[in-house]
Amino acid sequence: MAQPKYKIALVGNTLSSGGAEKAQARLSQFFDANQIEVHHILVTDKITYPYAGKVFNMGLLKNTSNDPINKLKRLRALKKYLKRERFDYIIDFRVKKNFFQERIIANWVYRAPYIMSIRSFNTDYYFPKNIQKASSIYKKSYGIVTVSQVLQKKIETDFGYTNVHTIYNGLDFEELDALSKGPKPFDFPYILGIGRMQSGIKQFDHLIEAYQNSSAREKGIHLVLVGEGEDLQGYKDLVSNLGMQEHVHFLPFTENPFPIFKHAYATALTSKFEGFPNVLIESLAMGTPVLAYDCESGPNEIIDHGENGLLVENQNKDAMREAIDAWMLDPDRYNHCASNARSSVEKFSMQNIGEQWLRLFV
Repeated sequence: MAQPKYKIALVGNTLSSGGAEKAQARLSQFFDANQIEVHHILVTDKITYPYAGKVFNMGLLKNTSNDPINKLKRLRALKKYLKRERFDYIIDFRVKKNFFQERIIANWVYRAPYIMSIRSFNTDYYFPKNIQKASSIYKKSYGIVTVSQVLQKKIETDFGYTNVHTIYNGLDFEELDALSKGPKPFDFPYILGIGRMQSGIKQFDHLIEAYQNSSAREKGIHLVLVGEGEDLQGYKDLVSNLGMQEHVHFLPFTENPFPIFKHAYATALTSKFEGFPNVLIESLAMGTPVLAYDCESGPNEIIDHGENGLLVENQNKDAMREAIDAWMLDPDRYNHCASNARSSVEKFSMQNIGEQWLRLFV
C-alpha cells in the first residue's frame, strides 16, 4: 500500500445535517481517494453523511451536564489524540463562539499547522469583535479558508489578515445523480425552500409571503418547505393564517433531498445572510434553476442572473414575488435558465475544489 501523501485531521461538530458538515464529509472522500489519510474529530456524536477515514468521536466522552470538568477531560483527550497521531495539517470547520475555549485549543491543543474554515458571512460565529482577542486565536494559523470572495475581503478588511483564501464547496456529481434517482415526491409542480428552520436566518416567512402574492398558485405551482427547527411552528401558523394549507407543504429534514431538488420547478432562497449556500449549487446540479436574495454572501458568486437563475434585491419580498412572476409570464426565460443550470456549476466539481485544497499544502 502506498504511503499517504499527508495525514490530515478534519475537526467538526458532526457529520450530519448541515452545509459545513457536508463539505467536511465530501472533502474527506476526495482526500481519501488521493492517498491522504483522513481522521474526523467530532464534537457531537451524530454521523449520517457518507464519509471516508477514521473518526475520533468526542461526543462519546460528553456527559449529560457537560460541566467544566467534563469539557477539560475532552480537551485533554483531544490533545493526547493529536499528539499520538502527529497530523501534518488540521482543518477546523467549527463555529467558534467561546473565546476562552478557542484560545486554549489554538495555543495549547493544536500542534500541527491548522487551517480555519469560515463558512458564514456573520463572522461573529468565528471571531471575537476585539481584534487582539481574535489574533490570539488566529495568529498562529497556517491559513484561513472562506467559502466566498466577499467573505474573504471582509475578513481581510476587518481583521487585517493576509493568509486568507477562498475555496468554494464542492459537488460530487456521480454521487448526487445516484441519490436523485428516488421517486418523484409530488404529482404537482412546486417551488422548493430548504434549510434549517432556526434563529430566523432562512426567513421562510419571506418566501411564503412572496409565494402568496405571486401568480404561482393560479398556475398550479405549489410551495414545498423542507427542514426542521424552532421556527417551524411559526411558519405553519403563518400558512394557516393565510389560508394556504392546500398549497404549502412541509417536509421534515431528509439526508437525501436530491429527488426533491430534481423534480422542483425552482429552488428559492430568502436568507438574512449565508456563507456559500449549498442548496443553490445542489439544486443547479439537479438541473433546477434558482431564485435567491442577493444576500451576503454567496448567491451572486453562484447565480449568473438570467442565465441559471434570478438574483433578487436583498431582503425585498416584493422583488421575490416579481421574480417568481417573471418566470410565470415568460416560460422561455425560465427554460433558458433551466437548460443552463447543470453546466453552470460544473466548476464546483469536487475534483476542482479538492485540487484547490491540495495546493494549500505546500
